[in-house]
Amino acid sequence: MKLLPCHHRLLPEEESFCWLETSASRGDRPALVFRGDKDRPVRCTAELATVCPFREGTERRRGAKMVPCPYCHGRHRNGSNTQQLCEAWGLTKAALARLRKELPEGHRYYDEGTIEPPYDEGTTPLVRRLVWQRLQPAVLRRDRYRCQDCGADFGARRRKVYDPKLRRGKGGYRWESLEVHHIIARSAGGSDHPGNLKALCPSCHASYTQEQAAVRTAERRERAGMLRALEDAGYGDGGAYDPRD
Repeated sequence: MKLLPCHHRLLPEEESFCWLETSASRGDRPALVFRGDKDRPVRCTAELATVCPFREGTERRRGAKMVPCPYCHGRHRNGSNTQQLCEAWGLTKAALARLRKELPEGHRYYDEGTIEPPYDEGTTPLVRRLVWQRLQPAVLRRDRYRCQDCGADFGARRRKVYDPKLRRGKGGYRWESLEVHHIIARSAGGSDHPGNLKALCPSCHASYTQEQAAVRTAERRERAGMLRALEDAGYGDGGAYDPRD
């Protein structure tokens, strides 16, 4: 069976994993439409591509040539996802290198964060997701596997901690891993630039998450109060709404 091309695959002309995203959020990233075990992407085969209603692709372009890549020094098909991924990851690594020169050891991120992306604004969601998967371990290595707030040293990617809530209150040990935190949240326009990222332990990360959630809730309540005030004043005839909701 002939494999139909699709831009949602890393290799549009070959069998590879599907990275089509939904509008729903799952953790710090949009969820995938097709997910396998442990939320891993599903491999798109010829049979799946034939019946998939989300397939987007055109026939192979005759004029697409193999061009040299200044980042990996290999060759990619011009305009392909692999070429875009190599470029985006190369620019991200260059941003990491600049931070190593500009900022001191153990604090190689911007205290106020940044909204500037490390790659081109037109980078596709597929490439952004793949760069993010490579960037997370790079940030943990940069921060020496240490929480940048409380200073907890994990020594590696995870550590064993005692949790008194386990085993129905009897207590027990569990594993916990360092997490990568966006200093300016994505919901507030923050980017995946290495200067906007730092390693945090789960406890410190949870405190930021709760604080950001409280701020968003307060903002929604404030907007709702303003809309009710407009309706009470006779504006909108009950149809006032905030386009951001």
